Amino acid sequence: MPRVSTTRDDTPAYLARYEARKARIDPGDQGFVARARARAAERVEVERAQPDAPPGRTEAFARETVAPRELQWPESMRPSIISSTDVRLIRHGQTQGYISDSALTALGRWQAHRKGQDLAKGMADGGFARVVHADTARATETAVALVEGLRQAVTRYGIRDVTIDEPYAVDGFRNFQAWFNGRELDITAAFQEFANLLEGYERHGGGDRPGWMVEMDRIYRIQFAGGDPITSWLSTPTHYVEPPAYVVRRYWLAILDEISRLPEGGRLFVCGHSAPIRAVAASAVGHDPGEPHNVEDVRIRVHADREHATLTYRGRAVEIDIPTLVTPTWFSRS
Repeated sequence: MPRVSTTRDDTPAYLARYEARKARIDPGDQGFVARARARAAERVEVERAQPDAPPGRTEAFARETVAPRELQWPESMRPSIISSTDVRLIRHGQTQGYISDSALTALGRWQAHRKGQDLAKGMADGGFARVVHADTARATETAVALVEGLRQAVTRYGIRDVTIDEPYAVDGFRNFQAWFNGRELDITAAFQEFANLLEGYERHGGGDRPGWMVEMDRIYRIQFAGGDPITSWLSTPTHYVEPPAYVVRRYWLAILDEISRLPEGGRLFVCGHSAPIRAVAASAVGHDPGEPHNVEDVRIRVHADREHATLTYRGRAVEIDIPTLVTPTWFSRS
């Protein structure tokens, strides 16, 4: 059998492609960011010209939603970022359905396991990670698989003396709730009982439906029609569904409570639901930035003073005052 050379003097394929691409670039080109900004300007016009563009869409809004994602920390912020506590709000993996408290699919468990492996790349020797979750089946399974992926990866990468706590549920990270026939229930866990009650009203002509049933029916109908009920929840005032502002404050209170018990340099990973995570992101960036994909995360760096934080979602970063520092009267009276 002929021997195969174990050495090579030709350029690796990826480097050859890079050199060829570099040779084609105009010497006057200002680089990737400049090209990305130019492409974004072109997409702005495309976004505005679409016949199904939202009414009142402006150039400024279109530019804000398609501009390149640039993270360039000012020098003044670097000390705060370096000393901050890293928090990730992670959406659960793919689930079997949303009409009950369903578990993850096989793909969903793999997604969570892989997410844990990716997060392990940010761990250092002697690091500490705590994984907490909402109390639903899909959030719990996501946390368990994520911890397995973390532990497997730190061993594979040779990261030593890492402590990863067993995951546990935190009530503050629960999904948004609905007032269901005199009880507060998770919006998805309540569906089966709601459907039975609604069928009774429709079959027997039981009179006008109560207000809580009307609001829940509206949310479920959007879901079944292929729409986005979270968009409606974020933008439509409700009487019987927990408002987004309350959910955001609840999340922040739980975040501050958990990191107060973290060792120095510890990291907090929260496995939860898209609606609260999306509400936290929207409250920071000033508009709804869209639905997170399965196991996509919103990253929060809580500064050492516990009064400020930097939130990053899909490449956009904004520094905020933590909203629980002040409690307006409309929160205290409720």
